[in-house]
Amino acid sequence: MASVGRAEKPVGLRRAAQRPLVLALVALASIAAILLVRGARHRSGAQEVLAVPVERRDIAVTIEATGAVEPIDLVEVKSKASGQIVRMPVQVGSTVRRGDLLAQIDPRDVQNQYSQSLAALDAARAKAEISGTQKKRSDDLFATQVITAEEHESAILDYANAQAALVKAAADLDLAKQRREDATVRAPIGGTILDQAVSSGQVISSATSSASGGTTLLHMADLAKIRLRALVGETDIGSVRPGQTATVTVDAFPQRTFTGRVEKIEPQAVVQQSVTMFPVLISVSNESRLLLPGMNGEVSMLVDQRENVPAIPVDAVRGAREMPVVAAALGLDAARVRAQVDEQLRPRAAGRATRSGASDSSPGRGFRAAAQGTRAGGAGRASRAQVAFVKTAAGLEPRVVRLGLSDFDYAEVLDGVEAGEQVVLLGVAEAQASRAETQNRIRQRLGSGVPGVPGTGGGSARGGGPGGGRGGPGGGP
Repeated sequence: MASVGRAEKPVGLRRAAQRPLVLALVALASIAAILLVRGARHRSGAQEVLAVPVERRDIAVTIEATGAVEPIDLVEVKSKASGQIVRMPVQVGSTVRRGDLLAQIDPRDVQNQYSQSLAALDAARAKAEISGTQKKRSDDLFATQVITAEEHESAILDYANAQAALVKAAADLDLAKQRREDATVRAPIGGTILDQAVSSGQVISSATSSASGGTTLLHMADLAKIRLRALVGETDIGSVRPGQTATVTVDAFPQRTFTGRVEKIEPQAVVQQSVTMFPVLISVSNESRLLLPGMNGEVSMLVDQRENVPAIPVDAVRGAREMPVVAAALGLDAARVRAQVDEQLRPRAAGRATRSGASDSSPGRGFRAAAQGTRAGGAGRASRAQVAFVKTAAGLEPRVVRLGLSDFDYAEVLDGVEAGEQVVLLGVAEAQASRAETQNRIRQRLGSGVPGVPGTGGGSARGGGPGGGRGGPGGGP
């Protein structure tokens, strides 16, 4: 009698179901093997570093800011005369010379006043001449006692009044002449018309007689003399001085630079979005007339520069506080590095103590002094000592270097290393060490082995182990 049992799956179907699992395990085993090989290379070989030579180069420290172009001499043109504009030969964008006609006010009223003043002057001149003759006759008659003293005094008074009337008539004529000339508005400077507020046929009011200040005809400026008004942060304003050279670029001509000079620093600060800044005016030559008022631009002001000096990348130096981290990244002994740095710094510390009249030879003083320095990398001067690692035939040697002028890329070397020596880029070494540490953590996680892969230290696959697999020895039927 046949027994009833579980139907066993065909061998082919069972192998097909296990194939994806096997492929995944093989892939994990390959990754683990690669990491193990790299780790072995890392442990067996020295730490690879990237070194660059100390080279001579130019170093410039600049302050960057943004601003807008504005004319230096912006003139608001008004008319001293009131009336209707009968002629206006200019328009926005017109270029005029000093004295060119800008607008003609209706001259009829002022011309009539001038004619009346001219006639009044002629009458006053004639009256003065007659009164002079009468006074002379009166003097003669009074001398012969033909007329009385009262009559003589009356003749003298008439003469004086005639002279005063003559002076007044002459002054009135000059005023009428000036008013007639004021009806013709001419360009006060040579330049370009920036905007025009009136046109022919419009009636305007005088700037001298109107309580509102008169009607503005137009604005004009000499665009050959322009400036850039830039806002500089309060942290940088202390390095800006009038007369410094500046280069200006504008969005309209990004490939072209314009040379200028710092004209002045305005004393009143401007606060924008909780940031305190100071307006700096940079005068720029604009003979080509390419720069126009309102253009946005960037200005770079030269603070200091050095030419053909030994320089190293700022990434090649660190403060002494960072030596433990740097030594670990380079595979060096931190205590040995500290001792070498302290040995180099001790003579400097002793020299400073001698100059100050005191001495402190306690161990580690030089190292602490270097630790007070800041990491190079900002623009300006780095006056404190820094530490660089020089690549020599014997290995990596820590050197205390004194830096001078520094920009964001390179720093001037005053002493400590010579041109041609190789210095290590510490940022690259730190990145390599960080990557190696990450790989090491991955290896540690995979160190227990990949499950189901022999030789990796892991357990067997699902249901594996001695006597544990389905269909194996001891398994179910």
